[in-house]
Amino acid sequence: MMNGKEYLESLRDNRVVYLNGEKIDDVTAHPAYENAARSIARMYDALHDEQMGKILTTTTEEGYPTHKFFKEPKNAQDLLEARDAIAQWAKLSYGFMGRTPDYKASFTAHLKAFADYYEGFEDNARNWYKKTTKEVPFINHTISLYNMWTYFL
Repeated sequence: MMNGKEYLESLRDNRVVYLNGEKIDDVTAHPAYENAARSIARMYDALHDEQMGKILTTTTEEGYPTHKFFKEPKNAQDLLEARDAIAQWAKLSYGFMGRTPDYKASFTAHLKAFADYYEGFEDNARNWYKKTTKEVPFINHTISLYNMWTYFL
C-alpha cells in the first residue's frame, strides 16, 4: 500500500491536466487541486498509522496488508469491519471526498471470488484483485456530462 508521499508522487507522472484553458504542470502544487491531493494523501498515510491501521487495514490470505474494503469479505464480521473502515476514511475528510480510493474497491474486492463470472478472463479478474489489494490504488470513473445530457434529452 502506498503512503501519502507516494500517492502525491504518483500524481507527478506527466499527466496532462487543463483548468480553464491553463495547462497545470503539477496538480499537487496548484491551488485548485493541492488541498484535495493533500486530503487524499492523508487518507493513504492513515493506512500506515499504528492506531488508525487497526480500523482501516487487514492482512490478505497471501500475507500482505490492505485496506479492509479492498479485501474479499468471507463472513459478516469482514463486512462489518469493512463498513467501519469506510466510515473512518469518510471521517478523515469530514465526508467531503465523495470519490475516495475505496469507491471502486467494493467491485474489485469480489473479482477473486467471482472470477468465473468473467468467462475467458478469469485470470485477469484474479490479477486485478491481487493488484488492487496490494496497491490500494485510486480507482474511479468519469461520467461525461455530454453523455448525461444526451441521455436525458
